[in-house]
Amino acid sequence: MSSGSKVQAGGTGDTEPPPPPPPPPVGAYLKSITVQGFRGIGDRTTLELQPRPGLTIVSGRNGSGKSSFAEALEVALTHTSYRWKHRPSQWASAWRNLHTTVSPAVEVVLAEQAVGKTTVGVTWAGDDLTASNPTLQRHGQKREAGIESLGWAAPMESYRPLLSYEELGQILNRGPSKLYDALAQILGMEQVTDAINRLDSRCKALKEPKARLDGSKSQLSAALGTVDDERARQAQRLLTDRVVDVATLRALAAGTTAPDGTTERLQAITRVTLPAPTDVAAAADELMAAVEAMAAAGDAATSALERRIDLGARALDLHEHDGDQACPVCGDGTLDAAWASATREVLARERGQVAALKDARARLGAARTTARALARPLPAALADTPTVALAGAISATRDAWQRWENAPESDLELANHLRTTLMPASTSLSALLAAVATDLAERDEAWAAVASRLGAHADLAEAWNTAEPAAKIARAAHDWLKKHDVELKNERLAPIAAEAAEIWQELRQESNVDIDGLTLAGTATRRRVAINASVDGNETGALAVMSQGELHALSLALFLPRATMDASPFRFVVLDDPVQAMDPAKVDGLVATLSRIAEDRQVVVFSHDDRLASAVRRSPVDAQIWEVTRFAKSKVEIANAYDPSDRYLQDAFALVQDVGLPEVTLRRALPGLLRMAVESAAHDRYWSSRLAAGESHANVEAEWDGARLTRSRVSLAVYGEAHSLDGWLTKASYRRRALRVCTSGVHNGLSGDPLAACRDVEQMTVDVKAGRK
Repeated sequence: MSSGSKVQAGGTGDTEPPPPPPPPPVGAYLKSITVQGFRGIGDRTTLELQPRPGLTIVSGRNGSGKSSFAEALEVALTHTSYRWKHRPSQWASAWRNLHTTVSPAVEVVLAEQAVGKTTVGVTWAGDDLTASNPTLQRHGQKREAGIESLGWAAPMESYRPLLSYEELGQILNRGPSKLYDALAQILGMEQVTDAINRLDSRCKALKEPKARLDGSKSQLSAALGTVDDERARQAQRLLTDRVVDVATLRALAAGTTAPDGTTERLQAITRVTLPAPTDVAAAADELMAAVEAMAAAGDAATSALERRIDLGARALDLHEHDGDQACPVCGDGTLDAAWASATREVLARERGQVAALKDARARLGAARTTARALARPLPAALADTPTVALAGAISATRDAWQRWENAPESDLELANHLRTTLMPASTSLSALLAAVATDLAERDEAWAAVASRLGAHADLAEAWNTAEPAAKIARAAHDWLKKHDVELKNERLAPIAAEAAEIWQELRQESNVDIDGLTLAGTATRRRVAINASVDGNETGALAVMSQGELHALSLALFLPRATMDASPFRFVVLDDPVQAMDPAKVDGLVATLSRIAEDRQVVVFSHDDRLASAVRRSPVDAQIWEVTRFAKSKVEIANAYDPSDRYLQDAFALVQDVGLPEVTLRRALPGLLRMAVESAAHDRYWSSRLAAGESHANVEAEWDGARLTRSRVSLAVYGEAHSLDGWLTKASYRRRALRVCTSGVHNGLSGDPLAACRDVEQMTVDVKAGRK
């Protein structure tokens, strides 16, 4: 086998290292979607969203530009659009807006958990919608190409949070296998099929080395039979083993072993080396220089100097602490300032001498060690004589080496020894190596004809030995998974099917169709979805009896459970026009379903059908409604059409204007409505700001639930934490009056003017929403 060649277990030769694992997915809410020059939107327009759990309706007539925001989000996160992906080729460039000269661009701002603001930007250089240039920038960090660091590639396939009207309509309108595939993709069930296919491919790849090994064995065995050599006979014996001894086979092929060990001993001699002449000369020169430096520095005075320096230092320390005094050593001299100055100069000079002496000594020691290390003992490879023909050359080399290793003790003699004994040893060793190379070449010439084939066979044997355990495991896994394919899929589908049935119960409203079960059946070309249903108690196939609105409702029931699983990193779900073909009752059911999901998910629904917005307005649901209007030249405007806090205020003003309402009832009911207006505004402000800053949903919820009082919740909204409101209340008199209405007024009834109370609370909610301090 050629040096450095490798064969992987799969039998494909050299392979690139596996790519690094994708980053873990991060949780995030949507904060805003900004679009320009894309579809129905001309100049730059931004749809602001509350980055928190809750329901948002984006309403507008057909052509208003609302769906352009949904598609822009889809393109930003998936690099394509379901609607445009299935259009004819002539639609390829029609996604650009025709009424503006600005370049198309999309910007999606996320509230990323533990990070805060993260911006996904998309631009295009050409007309291909999928040839975009996405970027990602986290707050305070450099912009990076692509959005891979979000870790959303795999979750987007398994927990896709985006559902367009076109995709909704296609879920149930294809053939049995198409419906199966659609459910598999939306519900993440394709992973089992993908695992079976990947295992099948893996099994084939792992068994490929075995087929090549069997073919090589028969050809090699015939070739070895023509060679009269002990190595060939040993190789034949190795080939008969069920598990080939690859190491021995490869050693035979490389000529590094033989039955009598001669080749191995010859090979050992070829690895014998002496130090390089340049290294030896450098070591000898350094040793001589170190000897001279030591001689120049002297050594005898080192200990005396060190003791004198120590004594002087102690005397200086004594003078520094106790002042001028008679010398405690001789008793005659005086330790004063003049003495101290002179002594410091002497000590500095003597310390320099000691340092020089130590350096010289260390240098000599190092040079001596290096020089002696070069004179290595006789190698074991030269201890005996492998062949008679090499006896003379080995003996001469051994004698010269022994003279080289017999280094004298004297440093000067050692330096001279290095200079004079290396060359004879090198000359003898070179002659020996040449003779050994000739001997090995003669031995290998007869063996070379089959050696390369033996090496290649060893490579194949190694590949199969490595792959065989994995091949057995892969085959067993493949067979088991294929046998339990449908069972596994339906086990995984069961909780989703149960939730889908629950959602269907909410959506069905007046429908007489019951969904009794949802299962996946068959494999390969016979795969299908069995949706068991009953009409007025009579079993029937669901798809055959359902109206288009019911089919859409069922599609939503199949989509939403997977999109809202706990494992999904997407804290949002976006639906585009889900109410088309639904009757009013099902629209009400949809609002109930979406409201329930919005308790811990950000749910954004785009709809041209005003029935959805109307159903939200007449329900007790806290929701935000945006109205999108498109004017000439694709100018798009977005207006706040509904706000929970505003709704409570509107109800409060309406209550005041109700002349038929008893005074006592008004004064008991009004403070409660006004408090809900204030707390709703505080909730929106606090949740949106904290989640946008990257705080976890659990922490925000715990902090909010812990603030039981209206005063506490207002402080969270204004300051982001529990904080005294005394200073805040004194800055505007209406704030104090409004808070009194929402606290004591709730318990004791309203005491002042009802209309004034409404106006005070209205002003305070404006401050709370803005976080105005």
